[in-house]
Amino acid sequence: MAEMMTTERLLKADVSLEESKQIERVLRRNNISYFEKWNLHGGLLKFMNNSKSSKCDIYIHVDSYDKAKAVLGE
Repeated sequence: MAEMMTTERLLKADVSLEESKQIERVLRRNNISYFEKWNLHGGLLKFMNNSKSSKCDIYIHVDSYDKAKAVLGE
């Protein structure tokens, strides 16, 4: 079976809420689309885990990946 190619690449992993807001501003200013995948816990851990400790992964379309890295200074 052939592997499917995805159109997104991981730009940053385990980003805090504050960091994601800063990255979002830069990406929007440069007209770069992105996707955030939040790593939230369910069940009992949901009540013990406040939103400030939640982390997300930020994905960028393959065509914009190099531009995103450049504008973020990476």
